[in-house]
Amino acid sequence: MLAKISGRLKDFFVNKVLGVHDTPHRIALGVGIGIFITWLPVIGAQMVLIVFFSVLFRANKVVGAPFAWITNPATLWIYIPNYFLGCKVMGSTYDVDVLWDGLTKAFGLNTGSFHERCVGVWNALVAVFWPLFVGSAIVGGILGVITYFIIRRAVIKFRHFRHENIMTGLPLEKAQPPEAAPTAAADTEPVGVEKNR
Repeated sequence: MLAKISGRLKDFFVNKVLGVHDTPHRIALGVGIGIFITWLPVIGAQMVLIVFFSVLFRANKVVGAPFAWITNPATLWIYIPNYFLGCKVMGSTYDVDVLWDGLTKAFGLNTGSFHERCVGVWNALVAVFWPLFVGSAIVGGILGVITYFIIRRAVIKFRHFRHENIMTGLPLEKAQPPEAAPTAAADTEPVGVEKNR
C-alpha cells in the first residue's frame, strides 16, 4: 500500500512537476504560489486563486493547483499553529475553543447538518480570521519561497540528468540518478531547453 502511494507520488512529481515543458523559473514559481495559497484560509477558492496569481506573475498555471488537493486533508492541523502565530504577531489573545469548534463543524468532524457546518465556518471566520490569515500568510510565504528554490534546482538537475542519458542512449527508466552534489554547471540549461528567467 505504502509502496503504491510512494510510486504514485514519485510519478506525479517527475511527470507533473519536473518533466513539465516550461522554464525552471515558471515551474518553480507555479509550485511556490500553489504552496502559499494552500496555506491561506481560503477554502473553496484555492484553485481559482492559484490560477489567478499564476497568470498575474506569469508562472506555470498547472503545476501549483494539485498541491491544494494534496494538503487539504491536513488543513485543520495546519490552521491551528497558524492561528497561534497570527495572534502572537498581532498581539491579540487567542481563543482555541472558538477556533476548534468552528473548524470541526466546518470540516464535518462532528455530526452536524449542512447549516451547522456553514454556521461553524462563519463563526470561525468572524472570531479568528485575521490572526489566522496573518499567521497563514507568514508560514505560507516562507514555505513558498523555500519551495521555489528547491523546485527550481530540482528541475534544472532533472533536465541535466535526462539530457545526459539521452546523449548516451541509455533509457531514462534504467538510468540511475546522479549522486554527486550539484555543481555550478547545473545552473545552465541543457541544449534545447529554454533559458532560465
